Amino acid sequence: MMKNRRNFFALFAVLFLTASVSYATEEKDIGTDAGVFMKIPMGAPRAQSLGNTGVSNTEGAESLYINPAGIAASQMREIAMSHLSWFQDYSGNHAAYIHPFQNNKWVFGANVAYSTIENFDNRNEEGVPMNDDIVVRHGYITVALAREFFMERLLVGGSVKGILEDNYVKEYKNVVFDAGAILKIGRRLSLGLSSLNMSGGEDVVQLQRLGAAFRFNSYITVNVEHKSYSDRDSIIAGGVEVTLPEELLQVGRVSIRAGYSPSDDLGKNRDDKTLDTLGMQELAGWSFGVGLYSAQALGYGVGLDYSFAPSGSLGKISQVAVRFQF
Repeated sequence: MMKNRRNFFALFAVLFLTASVSYATEEKDIGTDAGVFMKIPMGAPRAQSLGNTGVSNTEGAESLYINPAGIAASQMREIAMSHLSWFQDYSGNHAAYIHPFQNNKWVFGANVAYSTIENFDNRNEEGVPMNDDIVVRHGYITVALAREFFMERLLVGGSVKGILEDNYVKEYKNVVFDAGAILKIGRRLSLGLSSLNMSGGEDVVQLQRLGAAFRFNSYITVNVEHKSYSDRDSIIAGGVEVTLPEELLQVGRVSIRAGYSPSDDLGKNRDDKTLDTLGMQELAGWSFGVGLYSAQALGYGVGLDYSFAPSGSLGKISQVAVRFQF
């Protein structure tokens, strides 16, 4: 039995490396895919603050965005809600529910997200403002199922998503699929892969994630991730999370996060007072965040996550999420 497990883990590692090479060499057809809003890490502030990484160590509700296999690590039911503030008055809300069953071997997950643009600046070809109401609507619904194997050393999951993209000029409706796996090697290293937004067509931008997370000790974890998009070149991103465990603080667990994902030069921001105060007017690609969690609040598990990403002249991105485990 032990030999079979080792052979299986070795096979997983080989598939992991093979997939990494194939994703890296795949040619891209830049700018032709719809559904680019699916790149936005809505409902995943922890991942966003870690350079939009986490395929190898995601868990709970935010796994539905990164890697559906991650929900298989859930031992309790979970309700999560988040609000995202993006560029140029683009904002969205997200809600998710996680439910383990059959002695926590299987886990069901579902989420719904909706985003829109307020105060859209509508002008004609001569630059004159127009009074026409411009409505932009983006949203999706996900249903996922995942299972753990070998005492949670291997997590496997998949999901189906219904997507709506209404850009005023044209409306798209699509059904896509996600699949992923996480392999935990010992207590320190985990590997993960996921393929997101798979479909028979090319309407929705597809994303493949391959990553590793290494836990140096009880306090420091480092993520490294290769992300390959169907509409742009692949990139390598990473993040660091420093956590003070709940047993050390007695009242809760506190995590400080920072990450980097390569970005173009976005210029200098001259309007945002927060970026000016922090000296981040020209910073882009970096992200930061904090997480708070307590298993002792009113007998429930309660978590709060916040992420912040300066983006040069475009301003800043922020997201806050709250989750309850019971």
